Amino acid sequence: MVFTSTIFFFAFMPIAFLSYYLVPSRLRTIPIVLLSLFFYAWGEPRLVVLIMVSAVINFTIGKALVRASVLRRALLVVGLVLNLLPLVFLKYTHFILMTLGQTQVASRVHLPLPIGVSFYTFMAMGYLIDIYRRRDEGSDHLLRFTAYLTMFPHLVAGPIVRWEHIGPQLRNPKFDGGLFSYGAVRVTTGLAKKTLIADQLSVTVDQLFALSSSPSTATAWLSMILYSLQIYFDFSAYSDIAIGLAAMLGIRFHENFNFPYLATSAADFWRRWHISLGSWFRDYIYIPMGGSRVSRAKLWRNLMVVWALTGLWHGAAWTFIDWGLYYGLLIGLERTVYGAGLAKLPRAIQHAYGLLVAGCGWVLFRSTSLNQASDIVSRLVPSSRAPLTDPWSSFALHQNWVVLLVGVALAAGIARPVMQGLENSLTNGAVTWTWSRAVISALVLLLVLLVATSFLVSVSYKPFIYFRF
Repeated sequence: MVFTSTIFFFAFMPIAFLSYYLVPSRLRTIPIVLLSLFFYAWGEPRLVVLIMVSAVINFTIGKALVRASVLRRALLVVGLVLNLLPLVFLKYTHFILMTLGQTQVASRVHLPLPIGVSFYTFMAMGYLIDIYRRRDEGSDHLLRFTAYLTMFPHLVAGPIVRWEHIGPQLRNPKFDGGLFSYGAVRVTTGLAKKTLIADQLSVTVDQLFALSSSPSTATAWLSMILYSLQIYFDFSAYSDIAIGLAAMLGIRFHENFNFPYLATSAADFWRRWHISLGSWFRDYIYIPMGGSRVSRAKLWRNLMVVWALTGLWHGAAWTFIDWGLYYGLLIGLERTVYGAGLAKLPRAIQHAYGLLVAGCGWVLFRSTSLNQASDIVSRLVPSSRAPLTDPWSSFALHQNWVVLLVGVALAAGIARPVMQGLENSLTNGAVTWTWSRAVISALVLLLVLLVATSFLVSVSYKPFIYFRF
């Protein structure tokens, strides 16, 4: 089951919230677990066993880590290996065989890839590492830990939430009218971003990246810009819906995006994009390796290892690894070569640099090969070898100019004051609501929901991009 389906919005959601709030607050982990397992089993009934086994194993090892005074490192290693084995086997076997030249064997390997396996595996590993470091004592109840691991808002594509933040909230989740209302706003805006922007751009983006010939300069720029907008509004839409659904259950998730296209550098971009993943790699891999407080040689080693793993986490292909190394190289250069000079440049130039870095990265991320990516990126610079425009650039612009303008404005933060005002009003009581303001806000929200739902019903199924990760 996916968030952007009529079954989810008109059947699962109403039943889920009714069943959740009809039971006493101390027992609400029970409907969370049952609903989450049903949600996951809707599309993968066999693979739901894997996440249940993962919950039992990690809870058991977590309890053992809390009690153990010796062999704690061995327990942690066992736990990490047991988490990584299914992820590596199911997600990377084909890639490993192809890399080793075993093409015929790889062609006969057809392993199922559990949806969301990269997300809940990292959650489980972080849980065990925090207990090992004595930052947390973990869950005292298997049902509560299972609710944390399988909670349907984050189950399929994150964010990667942490036990230290979510666990205490699961002890006695209560209804909060303001938080519930704010959650409804986030769900609605997420649905609108997905159906009205990301899905509308996806058709043209797929066509542009499927071109058999080298693009013109204009087509290369549109390929980069349109995909940059598509992936941002697609993934941030999922995060909005996940945060909103959790809020409607009385649970707060941390934000996963902070207007990444306002970044002024590669490092700044990753402080704003997929924040939960970036912070996971920082806290559990980069800092334990020494972080940036090491020699220059070790700094480069740490960066390249972490960013190669970041790329590999996204997908079993060399283009993803190259994409990760691309950011490792740029962030390394920013820290050791030109970062200080970049910071002294006018803000507009820093933003232009940040946008170009992100855009070229997305070309590599979306391309099927390094050759395709280099072909598109090389055409960004006008030259006598390529035309400035072609029929594809005219077609892409004609089909998407309205969505393009709206997307650029929203990505630049034009709606940020409105959303922050709604959050403060609904969750903190910072602003007093008048009847007129409440009615106008409700009508606007209803209108957006109706329009987004009409597109949801009329268009073909388009899964979230990060489902495959």
